[in-house]
Amino acid sequence: MKALVKRSAEIGIWLEDVPIPTPAPNEVLIKVLRTGICGTDLHIYEW
Repeated sequence: MKALVKRSAEIGIWLEDVPIPTPAPNEVLIKVLRTGICGTDLHIYEW
């Protein structure tokens, strides 16, 4: 699956392939079809 990853305290985030997690007991895994971005996301990107 794809994930935005913050690897270091430098400007930017990276789109990476990461393993699909295995849910623990009493947890669920949700397939996200669409998402959005908010001001906090942009702040983290620029941090």
